[in-house]
Amino acid sequence: MPGKGQAAFGLRPAGHAPGTRPRLAWFVLARHVVQPFRKPSLSMSCPLVAVVTPVYNGEAWLDETMQSVQAQTWPNTVHVLLDNASTDGTAAIIARHQGGRVPLMVFRNAETLPMMANWNKAFSHVPEAATYVRLLCADDTITPDALAETVALAETDPEIGVVGSLHSYYGQTHDMLWPADRSVFGGQEAVRMILLKQGVLFAVQTLWRKSVADRRQPLFAPPLAGGMDVDTVMGLIAMSKFGFVHKSLAFTRVHEESETSRNFAPETRSLTRDAAYLLTRYGPDALGDDFRRYLLQYRRYFVRRIIESRRAGLDDRQFGLHRQALERAGWSWGPGLMLDAIIDWGLVRLGLRQTWTGFPGWQ
Repeated sequence: MPGKGQAAFGLRPAGHAPGTRPRLAWFVLARHVVQPFRKPSLSMSCPLVAVVTPVYNGEAWLDETMQSVQAQTWPNTVHVLLDNASTDGTAAIIARHQGGRVPLMVFRNAETLPMMANWNKAFSHVPEAATYVRLLCADDTITPDALAETVALAETDPEIGVVGSLHSYYGQTHDMLWPADRSVFGGQEAVRMILLKQGVLFAVQTLWRKSVADRRQPLFAPPLAGGMDVDTVMGLIAMSKFGFVHKSLAFTRVHEESETSRNFAPETRSLTRDAAYLLTRYGPDALGDDFRRYLLQYRRYFVRRIIESRRAGLDDRQFGLHRQALERAGWSWGPGLMLDAIIDWGLVRLGLRQTWTGFPGWQ
């Protein structure tokens, strides 16, 4: 999935075997401890949350994903699923959960759509009555209190448009760098912290206020491919506020079959490439007078990474994508750009200049 598996936004893989973890006993426990379920209703006092899962050939992990939604303690939830013309057992897994505690809204494409189009279509099926939406990839899970915890924070301030949380990734809960004594951040403040790696954003594990998401159409848009979810969520944060729950509320699975592993692996430096677009789009407002200084630091860092990757065997396709990213940001690849980056590295090593330490910070 886009954004997943890239140890995105400053999280470096910790060496845990991809796609493995202890069995989630809380699924079983939650079936016995949650309060009786009530069907979603406009008259209910608690806002409706729509969990959205686009899925294509997801039989390996989808059942576990759907179990985690059925186990939610938040009583006003609906699970929206869009089957992208799967050819495996996806439909049968979905059918097994029909009639469960959390009602399903199930849709199927007549033919397989590209990922971006499919995700946009999935979110178009969110009911108008929903107050919040929560993307849940078909190979991830959420803890039983995930919706309750994130909605509770969102309800404290109507200007909060996005809520994130700690989550388990590569077998452990990572430090997301958000100050432990704060839970709410201004939108531009949060974007600045993300760009400078003072706070980590994992876009596929966030709750959104629907009224904010509705202001961004289409929800997912070019030019980013692997980082399309990141672009979307940063855009939502920029026009609202960001909330963060300092508790692990989800599990993000990384495995060889994922879209990210196939096309956006760390050696491609796709996150570093995406930063060119994210900086030029969100940096002027979030970084203010410091924007040009940080942009130059980033450019020199990125060019050095391209040179290093090319020497290590980066293929022509990825090299071309890096050059396109530079050109979109206003720079043309050539000897002058490379010489500037190499001289800069020498000055950094001598302690005469600072290098880029912001997003993503490790690729």
